Amino acid sequence: MERQTDEFAQAAARAAIRFLARYAGSGSEVLANCTERLFQALQNGHSFIRLSGGEADALSALAPVVGTSAAPLILEGRRLFLGRMWQLEYDLAAEIKRLAAADTSAPDAAGARQNLAKWFQGTGSEGQRDAAALALLQSFMVITGGPGTGKTTTVAKLLALICGEDENLPNIALAAPTGKAAAHMARALHRAINGFDAPEAVRRHLLKLEGQTVHRLLKLRPPKMQAAFNPVYPLPFDVLVIDEASMLDTVLMLQLLKAVKTGARVILLGDENQLPSVGIGDVLSVLSQKTVLDGETHQRLAGFLPEHGFSVSANPPLLAQNTAHLSFSHRFGDNSGIGCLARAAVSGDEGAWALFDQFPDELEHSECSPNARVERLYRAHKAYWQAVKDGNIEAAYAGISDIVVLAAWRQDAEDFNEAYCSHVRRKMNIPEHQAYFAGEPIMIRQNDYALELFNGDIGLIMEDVGRQGSLAAYFADADGFKKVAVSCLPDFEPAFAMTVHKSQGSEYREVWLLPPSAAPSDEGDDALSGLSKELLYTAITRAREKFVFFGGEETFRQAAATVKTRQTALGSMLERVFSQE
Repeated sequence: MERQTDEFAQAAARAAIRFLARYAGSGSEVLANCTERLFQALQNGHSFIRLSGGEADALSALAPVVGTSAAPLILEGRRLFLGRMWQLEYDLAAEIKRLAAADTSAPDAAGARQNLAKWFQGTGSEGQRDAAALALLQSFMVITGGPGTGKTTTVAKLLALICGEDENLPNIALAAPTGKAAAHMARALHRAINGFDAPEAVRRHLLKLEGQTVHRLLKLRPPKMQAAFNPVYPLPFDVLVIDEASMLDTVLMLQLLKAVKTGARVILLGDENQLPSVGIGDVLSVLSQKTVLDGETHQRLAGFLPEHGFSVSANPPLLAQNTAHLSFSHRFGDNSGIGCLARAAVSGDEGAWALFDQFPDELEHSECSPNARVERLYRAHKAYWQAVKDGNIEAAYAGISDIVVLAAWRQDAEDFNEAYCSHVRRKMNIPEHQAYFAGEPIMIRQNDYALELFNGDIGLIMEDVGRQGSLAAYFADADGFKKVAVSCLPDFEPAFAMTVHKSQGSEYREVWLLPPSAAPSDEGDDALSGLSKELLYTAITRAREKFVFFGGEETFRQAAATVKTRQTALGSMLERVFSQE
């Protein structure tokens, strides 16, 4: 799949070069070189490339092909953009400004003050309280934090605060980039709502909320993927909560924000330390920063939160009043091996490897052979295969979230899936000509709007309850499980192993991470290739109880020391649009 995408990008670059060369004259050689590099950068998630001084000077003379606006290629200093990408980032900045600048009504101060004090009393809840209180004042809010920091708990109480005692309860939507992330958010939100004493009408209202994908929310339809909701026909919601926002690229985030009516609240949740989106951009990381309030916001906040932990300045950074970071982990404390390793990975701590010896029950490293890994997983799946044999769909489906094998590269995940499926066939005497078998977890690779199955959704092939001797795929939904005939499924693949990126929005009892099987140059040096600090952190934080690294110390150290930064102009675009009247 990646190879086909790369070939498409190369073909697009060649076509663009041929077209632009007609108008470039003597500068066609430098134009061709820069355009090819630009298309490769776009393929790797960057929105622009940096040129040398000589290249920038040469391209600046190639009007109308290259210009500072309304041109196929946009040159700003030494930054070269595809004209469309420049416009997308500018438009996204403009939408953020529109939403952030809108007035929003804060709830009754006395009631909010009382509930903030009552609902946020536990150890380490001060940051959650401060984030919820600040979000009451903002129509556009970003709340970030690692696993277990209480982002969902915070937003559950925030939604209850927004509802207040008003009889006209707001229309709220929950969404996430993938179906499994949306379902996970809804389940976690319902648990959180039942964990504090919200008014009964508010509690019932919030418990009705269901998660959905951003694609489903916007009603995006192929082939052009135009949204049914847009500035002319905006989404009918007063509050929009988006989880796993780090997975949203520039294009999808822009489509989403364009569809939000002015004055509606937008709350983005995510972990800025995770991998960036597969597509172009790194929106959440750009928006994430230390909270700093100006004097006016500080005074407004004091109306229902007299004391808080935010800094106050006469001139806070742009959008610093629209973000809050949760740092206290309720899942991974100081004595948690997984938590310590995740924090060490983020900080680039050279002593991270020593944690494997310090926490042997939670952390393990192994350099065993690929065949040994396959056999080990099969043995670990003993209870899983028993549930499959018993036809217990619920127990087997739960087993999917028990142990997962993650890979940096798609090819490594495919190789492991092929080896493991072959091992299962031999152990269970499954004929090779049988394409699928009971107990095979699958991941959807292509959206099917009629079946409401989306890229990244996880299902499980089991014996068909209604047709003995036949197989069907089962997907978790609000009513339990949705059964789909295997013959009707869109494109899918085995999911005993998956890429780290595909695992975002999910958690597992135990996570095994496979290092890349080839040198980075073999698959391209993009932000999702090879092991990096971001990929390592994302993999570690998918685990609840145990993390296993199938590699050596040097590989791990190199990964922890490798930082891959996306080139994005969203920050400078925000400064540009906010400076305009």
